[in-house]
Amino acid sequence: MRISCRFIEPLPQLTKNRSAVMVDSGYQQQSSRKVGMLSFYWRVVVRPHLRQVLLIFSLMIVGALLEVVTVGLAVPLLDAVTQSERASGNRVLIWAQQFLKWGGFSPSNNLVIASMLAAASLLFLIRGGFTLLQEYLTAVAAHRLRRETRSALLERFLYARYEDLSRRGRGAILHDINGPSNAVYSTIIELGRLVAGVLNSVVLLLLMFYLSWWATLLIGFMVVCVVQGLRRVMDLRSRISGQALYELQAEQSKLEVDAIDGLKVVKGYGLQDRLVQKQRSLLTAEIRPTLQLVLFQRTPFFLNEMTACFIVLVLGSIAFLWPSAGMNFSTLVVFLVAIRRASPAIASVNTTLVDLNKSRRGVEVIDEVLYLTPPEGEGRKTVSRVEEIRLKDLSFSYSARPEHWVLQNIDLSMKRGTVTAIVGSTGAGKSTLANLLIGLYRPATGQILVNGTDLGELKLQTWRKSVGYVSQDTFLFNATLRENITLWDPDVSQDDVEWSARVAQLHDFVVTLPDGYETVVGDRGLRLSGGQCQRVAIARAILRRPEVLIFDEATSALDNLTERAVYEAISVLHSDAIVLVIAHRLSTVRESDQIAVLQSGGIIESGTHDSLIQEGGVYSKLYQTDIFENLESTS
Repeated sequence: MRISCRFIEPLPQLTKNRSAVMVDSGYQQQSSRKVGMLSFYWRVVVRPHLRQVLLIFSLMIVGALLEVVTVGLAVPLLDAVTQSERASGNRVLIWAQQFLKWGGFSPSNNLVIASMLAAASLLFLIRGGFTLLQEYLTAVAAHRLRRETRSALLERFLYARYEDLSRRGRGAILHDINGPSNAVYSTIIELGRLVAGVLNSVVLLLLMFYLSWWATLLIGFMVVCVVQGLRRVMDLRSRISGQALYELQAEQSKLEVDAIDGLKVVKGYGLQDRLVQKQRSLLTAEIRPTLQLVLFQRTPFFLNEMTACFIVLVLGSIAFLWPSAGMNFSTLVVFLVAIRRASPAIASVNTTLVDLNKSRRGVEVIDEVLYLTPPEGEGRKTVSRVEEIRLKDLSFSYSARPEHWVLQNIDLSMKRGTVTAIVGSTGAGKSTLANLLIGLYRPATGQILVNGTDLGELKLQTWRKSVGYVSQDTFLFNATLRENITLWDPDVSQDDVEWSARVAQLHDFVVTLPDGYETVVGDRGLRLSGGQCQRVAIARAILRRPEVLIFDEATSALDNLTERAVYEAISVLHSDAIVLVIAHRLSTVRESDQIAVLQSGGIIESGTHDSLIQEGGVYSKLYQTDIFENLESTS
């Protein structure tokens, strides 16, 4: 596994009984609805960071204990202020008096009250410091986890199978990198609030139980009824709303990326209003799940306030109507303070559970991508020098249409020092063949043999470093010309850059630019023409002097003279490489050592240019048509 981030730990239970299925999202998904929410978060988020979580949890415990001590001081303080009969036997007041005597002070009632107020203030400050430290460490852990998650997701996507990713739109993949990393950040914060709320509620309930067990049991029963009722109603609904919101946001991201990437088409066809309307429809669809989540988040606070009011009325009535119940004035006041402090904590538990359900879909995506998305399968072998590539009875079909064979029973041998041309009509499978050679797809049947070794047994990264590939869909990074040619390799010299640019017929153009090779080409090469982009891609491919050169319609945007000059320059390299040219214009492949004609996924003719012309078959007809079209275009 290539994922290098430390927080990703292999989980044995994921490899057993996964019941994972391929879905339209382009990667595998496991139904985590069967897993309890807290156990799910424990496995995916908490356990990999157990040390940090334990430290934060310890600080929460200290803060909760300080909370109960601070609130508990109200009982002796009120006894001292009211000078009740219980004050003389109160242990806290006795300790305060002894402390004052030890310090050389006379333990008067006013001084005892002042000392207890000072102690309460100090406890408030200490508790605030612990809370600040706990929240700071929680935020640090959340930021670190977000960083590691985002990096791990990008790494997993980059090493995932190309076929799986091709089914998932670029906008959706971008959302699957950003959305879950933000979700896991909020999850850590929410889990911290959940634990803090539970701890504060528990310690306050223990204090209340110490003061009056029967009143605490009454309050506990009412609280449990409210909490469980809210969970039953809102747990599943909040999860459904959170998942719907995530998918709607993924659709928005997909639409926005497509709109920006296809800006030329959007403007050319006047699609601005239509796309804006589609975006507004998606934003409108967001309103319902968003408002549902807001309602689910705020309802616990409202119900807890109602419950607290009811409890106050009940306890107040008992205290005044049944004095024998043991609920004196100071106990009642502390009870009310404890209820007031515990009520937001209990409400925050329910609210946090709603927030966790809202974020759950994002965390599920992390689980699906990092644990269930299969990486590119590759072997461990390497080849030091590529002498021959042989396609042996090779057939291929896409998984979306397995019954439709794109390539069928291909047999072809390419040797070092030769140029092989693949020609054929559109849809014949030429580009698919190039994709198979660089390992983007695996053959359905047959083999691709490199020096007699199956390509599937080779390390793909090592193999791809020995291949120079120029596709018909040229992609340039939004960087300088030099960076697009060198691909950020710091070891490439300027002389090598200029050499490859000269071979690609690019150097003369670059020197006319004010910034030369430091010119930024814009997003996807927007500031360059189609032909200039192709020349940059050609220079990039030949810079490494690869052992295998694949040109997939790589000069389709060049004029005939420039195309001829490029191929003449490249012909110098082919003596020490295997060159595969996939061309639409047949006039450029005349000098190839062998030409294979693809039709309906199979090779129907092969040979040299002269032999194929003499046969008068499909190639001859295509060549004559190509010459006629070239004459028309130049006339």
